[in-house]
Amino acid sequence: MNFRFPRGSAARPAAFFLCVLTAALAAPLENGPVPKMIAVTGGTFFMGSNEGAFSRNERVHEVTLKPFLISETEITQDLYQGVMKENPSHFKNSENPVENVSWFDAVRFCNALSEQCGFAPAYVVDGETVTWNRESRGFRLPTEAEWEYAARGGQYGTGEPLARALYSGGETAPELAWYSANSARRPQPVKRKLPNELGLYDMSGNVWEWCWDWFNDYPSGPVVDPSGAAAGRNRVYRGGSFFNQLQQIRTTFRMSEPPVLKAYSVGFRVAQNR
Repeated sequence: MNFRFPRGSAARPAAFFLCVLTAALAAPLENGPVPKMIAVTGGTFFMGSNEGAFSRNERVHEVTLKPFLISETEITQDLYQGVMKENPSHFKNSENPVENVSWFDAVRFCNALSEQCGFAPAYVVDGETVTWNRESRGFRLPTEAEWEYAARGGQYGTGEPLARALYSGGETAPELAWYSANSARRPQPVKRKLPNELGLYDMSGNVWEWCWDWFNDYPSGPVVDPSGAAAGRNRVYRGGSFFNQLQQIRTTFRMSEPPVLKAYSVGFRVAQNR
């Protein structure tokens, strides 16, 4: 759904200013809610892991990222309903993350939210071809590298991915993530577990989160602001979900599916350029 202001109307700049001002507070607007966005300082980190069982798919490589914003929580059903005027979720609860949404649904949400807030949409959609305007300040999906960097706590992280630490000694896992052992096999309301160093909630567990990238092997050398392969079959999603075991909610764990997939365990969070 698109939200447009009449040409020449004074309402547009006022609404735009209010949207930007209140985004940090996740306050509702006349045209719908907006997510609270967390600023992530750019930096360099080693993406992936050397764990034997996963090292082939998670080849460690150096990544440098510029600053960006990412939503404090997964997009909730309440927020999705406010923007798109529908709730496709199987497990209905306004405070739960939206799920049962395809990658294309997430892209459409990003564009609708951008227009609601007066930003140029980040995506141009032509059928099943989606082009990302990387100069846009509009809402978008995080890249896989941005997602992992944020999940690790950015420059404030310990360097040890949260869920990987849980995997090696999981007695504190119930305080940090919703996963198979404590979720009752269903999504749970956001912000009920402890946040990471950046103040982000549910980066491990609850629902998987779509990322921008086509799935492919990681590069072998250093990269700057990577956005994945130019084309592919499957889009990446990350973070694990309510029905996964600790091995699969590791911060470095990778999964992918065709972008048309809709599943009860898959949702998303949004990002923005700074």
